[in-house]
Amino acid sequence: MKVVVLGGGFAGLSALNFYRDALVIDSKEYFLLTHRLVDVIETGNPSLATIPYPKGIVKANVLGVDFKGKVVRTTEGNFSYDKLIISLGYEQDTSKVKGNVQKLENLEDALTIRAKLPHTKSVAVLGGGNLGVELAGILREMGKEVYLIELQDRLLSFMSKEASQYAEKKLREMGVNLLLGTKVEEVSPEGISTSKDMVKVDMAIMAAGLRGPKLIEDLGLSNKNGRMFVNEYLQSVDYEDVFGAGDCMTTKSFVPMSAQVAVQSGRTAIENALGHNVKFTYKQAGIVLRIGSEYFGDLMGRFVRGSMAELAKRVGIYRAIKMVESL
Repeated sequence: MKVVVLGGGFAGLSALNFYRDALVIDSKEYFLLTHRLVDVIETGNPSLATIPYPKGIVKANVLGVDFKGKVVRTTEGNFSYDKLIISLGYEQDTSKVKGNVQKLENLEDALTIRAKLPHTKSVAVLGGGNLGVELAGILREMGKEVYLIELQDRLLSFMSKEASQYAEKKLREMGVNLLLGTKVEEVSPEGISTSKDMVKVDMAIMAAGLRGPKLIEDLGLSNKNGRMFVNEYLQSVDYEDVFGAGDCMTTKSFVPMSAQVAVQSGRTAIENALGHNVKFTYKQAGIVLRIGSEYFGDLMGRFVRGSMAELAKRVGIYRAIKMVESL
C-alpha cells in the first residue's frame, strides 16, 4: 500500500510512526514545536522549537494534487499514491484586521519578532488564547509595555473559569494592560483603533485567527475556513481514498486545533487508510500554559498549577520529541 502524507507536523509524524512505509512530504527540514515559538521570541534560540527530521522525509512544496490520477505534484517531482493523508496544519488569517499586523505562525515569524524587539518599547498582542497569554507574559518580562486585546469578556475562553481568572490575575500583577471584550478595528501608524479606545504601540502581533491552509481551498476540497471536511472515519467527503488529519481538517460537528488531537487523528487516519474501520474520537487530556515561571492549566477536567502543571507540560514536550526521534 503506497500511502503519501502531506505535512510532517504532529498528525503527519503520528501517522508515520504507525506505518513506517508511508512517504511524508513537508516544506521544512525540521519538526516544529509550535507551542514553543514564544520561547524562541524570549531567547532568540530557534533550536528550542525545532527538531531535525529523520532521513526519508521529502522536503518539497506541494503544487497540486490530481485526485483522479492519484498523483501529488511537488517542487521535487510527482508522487503517486494509493491513499493520501492531508495533514498540513494551520495558517494565520490576518486579513480581518486592517493594517500592518505581525503574524506568529512559524519559526521565521518568531525570529522576526525577536529581531524587532530591541527597537520596540510597546507591543499589542491581539488574541487572549494560549498563545496570546503566554506571549504577553514573556514580552512583559522582557520589559515591554504590553496590551493584550481580546474580543471575548475573558481570557482563555475555552478553558475553565479558574484558569481564565488565574491568567488574568497573573498578567495584571505583572502590569499587562488587559482590554477584554474589545474588538480590534484597524492598525495604523497612529495606533490600534478598537471598539473602545485608541492604543498607541510600536508593534502589533496577531495571536489568533487560526484557520486551515489556503492550499485546501486551492485543491477544491470541501472546507470551512480552510479546514477540509471529513467524515467520522477522517475520510474526505470528496474523495474516498483521501483522509484528513490534524488542524487542517474538521467534521461537521467541529474538531479543536491542538497537538493532542492532531496526534490522535494522525493515528486514526493512517489506520483507516490501511483498510481498518476506526471511528475517530479524541481526548484532550490537558492544556497547560506558562506565565513567567508559573505553570497552570486544566488537566483531566480540573484546574492545576505549580509542579503538577509544570510536569504535565514537560511530559507533553518530551513525548513530542520522542515521537520524532523514534523514527
